[in-house]
Amino acid sequence: MSAGAGPQPGRLLLAGLFAIVLYACSANPPPAPQPAAKTAGSAAVPAPRTLARGDDWRSLLPVPFGSTAGQIPFAMKEVLLFQGSARSGEGRGAEPDEQECFANDGAPFQLRGIQADDYVLCFFHDRLFRAEAVLRLPKDAAPETFPSWCDEWLDGLADVARDAERCAGRDQDALFEATLAYDTEIAGPLLTVAVADRSTRDLVEQRQKERAEKNPRP
Repeated sequence: MSAGAGPQPGRLLLAGLFAIVLYACSANPPPAPQPAAKTAGSAAVPAPRTLARGDDWRSLLPVPFGSTAGQIPFAMKEVLLFQGSARSGEGRGAEPDEQECFANDGAPFQLRGIQADDYVLCFFHDRLFRAEAVLRLPKDAAPETFPSWCDEWLDGLADVARDAERCAGRDQDALFEATLAYDTEIAGPLLTVAVADRSTRDLVEQRQKERAEKNPRP
């Protein structure tokens, strides 16, 4: 090519294409980097405390709700429901063929290292739906004992309710409740811990209400 010759067509074409690419890049800059999406469970949610089985209210259930009396892994003896399921009154007025309660007839049940005065399992149509233990706390038990235990028992539960002498909550369909009663000055308070299947308990209460309406007390 001579010194005075103009640019060749091929070079002009390449230059034009390069200019188009530069324009497109400047008109559509790459998107700014986005913060990483949070995955499920990435939030800092405290994990429920892991209690030893002997300290956990769930230890009241030797088998899952809905199990039959024949599936209980220890000997039992039937108890009368003259004033309800153990001390709570939930069994009052239950028909014999609908609800039965049994006490442990073997090694005493313990919770928090304290032997229970009463430990009762209740069945509705031969299906376990409630367990209850009554313990006598030591007379010299520290005042913060019950609140501290409630803190641990309620950890991770839903529908939590509590006051100075009661705490309650729900773990899926399991209803938990613990109550403190000062029935004497010569011994420590009574601690009642109960767990019940929500749907069956509601059914039992409905049956009791219907019977009470049909047969009002004089």
